[in-house]
Amino acid sequence: MLARFRPLIVAVAVATTLLAPPVSAATNKANASAKVENSNSLLWKIEKKGTPNSWLYGTAHVGDPRVTQLSPKTEAAFSDAKHVVTEIRLDFGMMMEMGKRMLTPEPSLAQKIDAEHFQKLLPALEARGYPEVATAKLKPWGAAMLLMTPVRQSGQMPLDLLFAKMAIEGQKEYTGLETLDEQLSLFENIPEAKQIELLYTVLDQQAAMQQSYQQILDLYLKQDINGLAAFAEQDDIKMADQAWYSQWRFQLLEARNPRMAERLADKLKDGNAFIAVGALHLPGKTGLIQSLRQQGYRVSPAK
Repeated sequence: MLARFRPLIVAVAVATTLLAPPVSAATNKANASAKVENSNSLLWKIEKKGTPNSWLYGTAHVGDPRVTQLSPKTEAAFSDAKHVVTEIRLDFGMMMEMGKRMLTPEPSLAQKIDAEHFQKLLPALEARGYPEVATAKLKPWGAAMLLMTPVRQSGQMPLDLLFAKMAIEGQKEYTGLETLDEQLSLFENIPEAKQIELLYTVLDQQAAMQQSYQQILDLYLKQDINGLAAFAEQDDIKMADQAWYSQWRFQLLEARNPRMAERLADKLKDGNAFIAVGALHLPGKTGLIQSLRQQGYRVSPAK
């Protein structure tokens, strides 16, 4: 039965921070204010005396051809790398486990949320490639997560999954910075009442989220990571419990940076690594660029 949900599982695996609703100004203002000099780059060279160079790349978790068409320098950096790292290792076993944890036996989602929102949800997820039989079995947090991703064209492979595919096919060492439990806990630990409130919010404000997505994509295509950080200060959706939402979004993005930075030390010790994480993890006082510099690395944009 889970084979039927494989497209759903793949999409969720890459639906992480960049295209989730931006963190509110109340929680992220101080971090976003720490601008990165010469920041108009997605590819960053990591250097340390006595160690081969590594690379840090800011991704967008989408399959837009303008995003997945890599520059010659990025292709060369990836090709030369011996070790590829994404936020989480994307493989079949992980996707199957994620799918199981997103689905619920009984009662169905239609029995958990009101009829008006369920009927509104069906076409929204159908547009993303998920039929009613899949939607009906989703947990509320799973449905909300899927709605946080933009509608994409059939056949498009999200950038993170593309890097995973290239790493596996190239027989490179391939690992993740975080575990599946760490990522899913950010959604699974939401009380069910809040899950439903979040689902209603993102469902009712799809137009605002689509507008926000377009603005984020424009900044990303300009490789303006400072602009992305500044945009993250804004609220693109309004929730009844905005304080809870802001704190949750803080945990979803900025709070993960120190853990990522600590684990990067091990990934970089031998050099020749290509690290691909959501672009919003790069800038700011706790961002990976600043954290790597504090660890003694020289981190510079590769133009």
